[in-house]
Amino acid sequence: MMKILILLAFFLTTNAFSNSTRIVDSIDTSITQTTLKNGLKIIVKIDNRAPVFISQLWYKVGASNESRPNTGISHMLEHMMFKGTDQYPVGEFSRIIAKNGGDENAFTSKDFTAYYQKMHRSKLELAIKMEADRMRNLVFSNRELQKERQVVIEERRMRVEDNPNAKIFEQLRGISFDPSAAYHAPVIGFQADIESYQLNDLKDWYAKYYAPNNATLVVVGDVNPIQVIKYAQQYFSVYRSKQQISKLTEKAPIPLTQQTKQLRLKAKLPLYAMAFHVPSLNSATEKPQAYHLEMLAYVLDNGLSKTLIRDRQIASSIHVGYRLYDKYQTLFSISFVPAKGVENKTVIDAIKQQVQALINRSDTLQGEIRRTKSQLEANFIFEQDQISTQSYYLGMLETVGLGINKMFEYVDKMNKITAKELSSVAKLYLDFNQTNTVELLPQGI
Repeated sequence: MMKILILLAFFLTTNAFSNSTRIVDSIDTSITQTTLKNGLKIIVKIDNRAPVFISQLWYKVGASNESRPNTGISHMLEHMMFKGTDQYPVGEFSRIIAKNGGDENAFTSKDFTAYYQKMHRSKLELAIKMEADRMRNLVFSNRELQKERQVVIEERRMRVEDNPNAKIFEQLRGISFDPSAAYHAPVIGFQADIESYQLNDLKDWYAKYYAPNNATLVVVGDVNPIQVIKYAQQYFSVYRSKQQISKLTEKAPIPLTQQTKQLRLKAKLPLYAMAFHVPSLNSATEKPQAYHLEMLAYVLDNGLSKTLIRDRQIASSIHVGYRLYDKYQTLFSISFVPAKGVENKTVIDAIKQQVQALINRSDTLQGEIRRTKSQLEANFIFEQDQISTQSYYLGMLETVGLGINKMFEYVDKMNKITAKELSSVAKLYLDFNQTNTVELLPQGI
C-alpha cells in the first residue's frame, strides 16, 4: 500500500538553472523544485487539506561549522535574526506575523539553521517578503546582543547546566570527536564562548553564511507553486550568490579513539552512556548500512527494554539512539539508568550478551523486525498529516545534501532489511572495545 501511495503522491520537476519551472499535477499532491539564478533553491509541496501554509528558509550552517571560541554562534545569530532590519525594526517582524494570525519561530541544529512562518494562504507574499528582507539586511545592535546573550546563557543553564543527563551527552560528544572538528561542540555552545563573542563575530558569521546559494526555501500547504516562485524571485533575486560558500560549509568530523569519563554531578539517579562511531546515510560508503543501523537502533531499543527492564528488571530505563540524516559520520549510542542497587557492570554485561545473541542468532529477530517495519510505515503515513513535518523533512534532507527523494524512499528501504543484514551491521560496528563512555556519579541534590 505504501508503494502505491508514494507513486501517486510523488511527482518531481526540477529546473536547476533558471527562474522558471513547470508543475506536474498528480492524483494526490505535487512537489515542485527550481533554483533561482543566484542559487536559492525552492521546494514547494501542495497540501490543500486546510487553507494554510508553512514557509521555511533553511541555511546550510549550524554547530558543525563552528569551533572554539565561537561555538554556539549559529544559535546566537538565530536569536539576533529577530532583532530587526531598517524596514522592520526590532519587534516588528513578530508583531506583524501575530497581527496576521500567524505563528513563527526558528531552530538551530548541528547542520542547519531554519526560520519559519505558518499562516493563512492569503499571507504567502508577506511571509516570503519579510523573510527575504532579513537574509541580508539585519541591523546589529550591541544592546540587543547583550540582552540575547543573557537569554541564551539562561537557556543553557536550564537545558544543560541544571540537567545532569544533558551534560553527560555533551561530554560524550566531546570525547568522541576532535575539538576542531564537526559535532564536538553543543548546538547551544560552551558557556565561555557564549559569554565572549562580540558583535563583529556575529556580523562576520552572517556575512559568510546567509546568502541565497546557501539557502533553501521550502513552502508546504495550500499554495500555488508558480505564485511561490514568483514571490521568491521578486524578493530574493536582488541578492548575489557567494562563490566561496561551498568551501565554508565542508568540515568533516574527526573521530577520537576510545575514551572514558566520569562526572560527579548533583543528581538523583546514575546514568551510563556509550557511543560507537558509525556512518550516517550521507557519509556512508555503503549506503544500505545506514538503513541497517537505523533499523538496528529500533530493534535493539525494543529488545533491551523488554529484556533488561521488564523481564530481568536490572535497568529502570534504556535508550538506543542513531541519527540517520546527520551530514557527517555520527554516533550510535546506548544509554541506561540501572535499577536501584544494580551495578553498571551488570547492565553492560547484559547489553553485550544481547548484542552477541543478535549477531549469532539472526533468526530470532524476525518477529521484532516485522513489528518495527509496521510501526515505521504507520509513522510515515501519520506524519504526512502535518505540513510542518513534511516541510521539515524536505528542508532537512535538501540541506544536508541527501535530496528530497530520500523522504519517499525511507519506508521501502527499511522494509527490505533482513535479519541477517542486522546481524552483520551489529558485528561490524558494535565493538565494545572501541566505545566512548561517560558515567554519571550522582552526588545528591
